Amino acid sequence: MTQMNWLVVYPEILLLVAVCAIALVDLWVTDPKRGLTFWLTQGTLAVVAFMHANVLQVGLGAQGAAASVYGMQGLVVSDPMGHLLALCAALAMMLTLAYAKPYIALRDMLKGEFFTLALFVLMGISVMISANNFLVIYVGLELMSLSLYALVALRRDHVVATEAAMKYFVLGALAS
Repeated sequence: MTQMNWLVVYPEILLLVAVCAIALVDLWVTDPKRGLTFWLTQGTLAVVAFMHANVLQVGLGAQGAAASVYGMQGLVVSDPMGHLLALCAALAMMLTLAYAKPYIALRDMLKGEFFTLALFVLMGISVMISANNFLVIYVGLELMSLSLYALVALRRDHVVATEAAMKYFVLGALAS
């Protein structure tokens, strides 16, 4: 393999492409319940979870232990523990979105941005899980944090949500 070894990060690449596609599809969704966007998001999460489970199953096949595979010139690593954690994160995000949909619908926040930002949070988590370098951990943390800032501020006309997002952003900026 080359030093880049793009196969190490193929679940994250698929997640990025799917997030962009879901954001574009949501532009033309007129249903206020966002059914198409929700099911596309759940389908994407299911495919990403399946990819991690498949790599985990194939990697632990014959010998019972798999070797770590490095990519992006050693910045990311693909190992069984990383795939197990990413699988759990994808399943947790599926469950979270399923429970969050009725909650945000009652508060008039059911917008396509919610699902896109939630997938960006998962991508930040996946980048942190596969990181083999502190700089990559920082990039994943910032991707996750910026998405969470926007999720907190999703209820734009609510004073408490706006204040919480500003405080969260300032605290995160100072911590960075």
